[in-house]
Amino acid sequence: MNPEATTHPAAGAANLSPSSALWSRRTPGTEAALFASALLGITISQAEDLISVTLASSQEASDFLRHLDQAVGSMKRTTAKVSQRCVSAIRGPVLWSETVTARASALGNEDIFVCSVLSRSFDSPENRMLVSSVFSLSRAQIALQSLPPDLLQRLSVDQEHIGQVSDLARRWLSDPRLSGIRTQEPSQRERARVMRSRRSNRLQPLFKFRELALNPFAHNPAALDSLVNPQTRKNHAELLQRVEATEAQTGRIQELLCGPNGLQFG
Repeated sequence: MNPEATTHPAAGAANLSPSSALWSRRTPGTEAALFASALLGITISQAEDLISVTLASSQEASDFLRHLDQAVGSMKRTTAKVSQRCVSAIRGPVLWSETVTARASALGNEDIFVCSVLSRSFDSPENRMLVSSVFSLSRAQIALQSLPPDLLQRLSVDQEHIGQVSDLARRWLSDPRLSGIRTQEPSQRERARVMRSRRSNRLQPLFKFRELALNPFAHNPAALDSLVNPQTRKNHAELLQRVEATEAQTGRIQELLCGPNGLQFG
């Protein structure tokens, strides 16, 4: 889990299945897809597709897209200093090193100045978080088509609904108001700062969707259990017994992490 999450879910894991109980002990900061891959014995790409489909079928995704017009309409701008090449004009503090280089490439034209000017942009961490979330939903249809038939059958999702969610997200990405905003995920520090601010209710649907993305099976353990085959379920039960025995000895919750040979603890 990342800094957005503040409590360890294992505290309420007493009535969970072995698979969900192990999931609840995931070490904070462990990527959900990486942990799902190790827990379910599937490739990381398959785990990413499973999580994408799970998120697209959630109520949080529907709420996020339904309130997206309000969020996009009230996006905040940021200002940053950028260098600008000016001819016969000075529009801000002159950057002399850049100016000398620019004049040299222009055969010594002394009318050229490189100035530091303020530029307004919508490409803020908050807005990138919003756009990256829309982008992730836009790929749900591709993820759905990429899943092996056996995993898709066990997941049991409304494929038509996921197609509609994915199509709506793709249409939002073509909205002119979102042009110029990178789909690149903000850094962990930027995400934490945005999540702490929570300045208004306009981004609450985004925050709830993001929290689900960090822990996609937290509120729907049945979805995780449906992906576990009988042999894996037996393995999970045996591993959970060892984990609980260690917890009883140490008095501390044992967090699981992904090692080179699978899940490990202690």
